[in-house]
Amino acid sequence: MKTGSTAFQELLGANHALLEQSGIRFRHLRRQELDDLEAVMEEEEGTGWPSVLLLSHECLCRLDPQRLEGALGLVPVSAEAVLVARPLREVYPSLYLQNLKGHVMRTSSYEEFLQEQIERDRRPEHAERGQVFRYAFLDEQMQAAGCAVHWVSYRRSSLLDDLVAWLAHHANATEALRGLKPLPTPTGVSPRRSLDGTVVEVVRLLNDRCRAGTVSLADRNNLLEALLDSSDRIRSQRHGLDSFRDIHRARLDALDDELNGDFWRQRAMHLSPWDPQ
Repeated sequence: MKTGSTAFQELLGANHALLEQSGIRFRHLRRQELDDLEAVMEEEEGTGWPSVLLLSHECLCRLDPQRLEGALGLVPVSAEAVLVARPLREVYPSLYLQNLKGHVMRTSSYEEFLQEQIERDRRPEHAERGQVFRYAFLDEQMQAAGCAVHWVSYRRSSLLDDLVAWLAHHANATEALRGLKPLPTPTGVSPRRSLDGTVVEVVRLLNDRCRAGTVSLADRNNLLEALLDSSDRIRSQRHGLDSFRDIHRARLDALDDELNGDFWRQRAMHLSPWDPQ
């Protein structure tokens, strides 16, 4: 899910040795491993189970529940799933911007993206590809796979601390994990960097030219890095949201209430799905 998973994955990857010393084995799953999770579990079983095996992938909760349950059934303890929920008014534009700058190289407009994503989230049971942000549906899918599900509410300033605190408690490693090395500031075209809405049309054109073969991938990435640098400068000089994020704000708040309102209110994680405290 587009909810800060990259930062958490990079943090754990950078602290691999410390985690191993604490009995925690972390695997950032590759796409081919996600498609054959049973083989991953058999490999882990052959290596010897750690105290805590932590698997991470943005699309883990989109696996067929029966397939996932079969793979997790090889583990000698019960499985738990930790999912991060984020208001749609934040997650939709973030996912679109990531699709623009990532390997997807999206060329369609934000309005076209919204039409596709809203349809997917209104009927997640029919979605064959892409991410889903219908949180009750994802909760049901993971429970159907035999997982106990834990939700964390996205807060940019504390998300990593919240996830590390959960892991430390679960692994009984609070003291050890206080020694985690912090993440360096992202550079280049790191997934942790984000484009500003003001450069969207430029990036769409750049992606179109790269797909057509008139701009090389190397040149595209060089230009993209310059646009990311510009985005950082633009945001540092702006007060408030850019129009790209603000224009659909009310619409996405209403959609969030339609799709996820009952889910949030049942769990009382915050006052409303679009105004986390």
